[in-house]
Parts: sequence; structure tokens; C-alpha cells
Amino acid sequence: MHDYFMESVKLQRIDFFLRLVADSECSDEEKVLAIQWMSELCSDLVVKLKKHEKRLAGQDTVN
Repeated sequence: MHDYFMESVKLQRIDFFLRLVADSECSDEEKVLAIQWMSELCSDLVVKLKKHEKRLAGQDTVN
């Protein structure tokens, strides 16, 4: 459960960072780079969260 919480917090931070970039005076090129970087960083987090959700769904069907 701790891992799920930490992964959720990381995704919230990524979301916050992207909103800051979107509202800033960065150039379009800098914004594109920031979005690409965040996409790379969060792809691993999304995979971990989906695995966790599948495990939870599997536990629900067993109980």
C-alpha cells in the first residue's frame, strides 16, 4: 500500500509540474521538451499503478 501511495504522490507532482510549465512564459520548444520528459518519467509510474490496480481487482474477485 505504501508503494501505491508514493506512486500516486509522484504522479500528482508530475501533474503539478506540467501545469506550471503550461502557465509559464516558457517557449513552445521548452514546453514540448518538458512534456516529453514528463511523459518518459511517468510511463514507468503508470505501468506500476496499472499492475497494482490489477492485483487489487484480482483480490476482490477472490474474496
